[in-house]
Amino acid sequence: MSDAASIGDLARRARWRLPGFAFGFLDGGSGEEGGLRRNRDRLEAVVLAPKACGGVKPETTATLFGRDYRLPFGAAPVGMGNLLWPGADLMVARQAARLGFPVVASTVATTPLEEIAEAAGGNAWFQLYVSREERINRDLLARAWAAGIRELVVTVDVPVAGDRRRDVRNRFILPFRPGPRFVAQVATAPLWALETLRAGSPGFPNLARYVGEVDGKTLAGFISSQIKDDLAWDDIKALRDLWQGRMLVKGVMTAPDAKAALDVGADGVWVSNHGGRQLDAAPAAIDSLAAIRAALGNGAVVVMDGGIRSGEDVVRAGAVGADFVFCGRAFYYGAAAAGEAGAARAADLLAADLRRTLIQIGCPSWMALDDGWLWK
Repeated sequence: MSDAASIGDLARRARWRLPGFAFGFLDGGSGEEGGLRRNRDRLEAVVLAPKACGGVKPETTATLFGRDYRLPFGAAPVGMGNLLWPGADLMVARQAARLGFPVVASTVATTPLEEIAEAAGGNAWFQLYVSREERINRDLLARAWAAGIRELVVTVDVPVAGDRRRDVRNRFILPFRPGPRFVAQVATAPLWALETLRAGSPGFPNLARYVGEVDGKTLAGFISSQIKDDLAWDDIKALRDLWQGRMLVKGVMTAPDAKAALDVGADGVWVSNHGGRQLDAAPAAIDSLAAIRAALGNGAVVVMDGGIRSGEDVVRAGAVGADFVFCGRAFYYGAAAAGEAGAARAADLLAADLRRTLIQIGCPSWMALDDGWLWK
């Protein structure tokens, strides 16, 4: 994998190795994907101001909630990850353990949260999609705590499933009904088909125990029925009262919502437009980050994801105001491109490019980044 020079290279290999519906699920966005493109366009519009003759050997450690991580980026929650390559969730978790960054286990991960936590070596967080049933929320939080997880991420930007048109065109909708198009796409990806056959069809093990039956249709219907489309700040406050550890609210895009999250007791906010997968007309995450940081000041914890494809992007986000940066697709492009070696290559590319960019701009550490490093 040493000849993969960028996350983009890994994405192109992933496209070649995956059936169309699987790559479309990983790569696609909402509607006509303007939000997906906007994340990238606005990130690329962030220009850094290098300071010459610095001779720095940068420190990449990021302190978050009193804990030091060796790198200032982490793996965002990804649902159905093992569809993208069998075992991908644990591949990504092992990179978190190897390099010392957090990985966020999703409610709809295809690997039990307990297994992700174990593989991550103490670096796992848990992301909750709030269920209509309080018993499910309580049990998921109890399981996460028992697994050693101390950071909870509550997602608030999915009141309804996004308009994933690539998935519709590929007939990749739940409940899933394989047909001729599915068979034709699988035939173009024989290695994926063989590995998936060996591993078994990916499911939703974090939620399966709450359903009477766990076949695909029943479980898919259960998940759809559990989306809390009337989520309110009182619900977030109730979760805050339940959870003993740190809690962030994910999917925040405006300053008033960021302030509301902190007012109900969140320890920080996670700026995200769900990777462009929910609202096509949503602003770019990097623009929302700038507005929210300006409104909250430097005291609040603000993390972000959205369009991150390089260590240079991580630095851009840090200069704009992020305390920490997450990406999801990058790691799964790697896993889909070359399994464990690809996931490792994705993590290494991000880390190396981060260090190179800090040296290039003359910045001594991640913690020293602020808007003084932006070209104005």
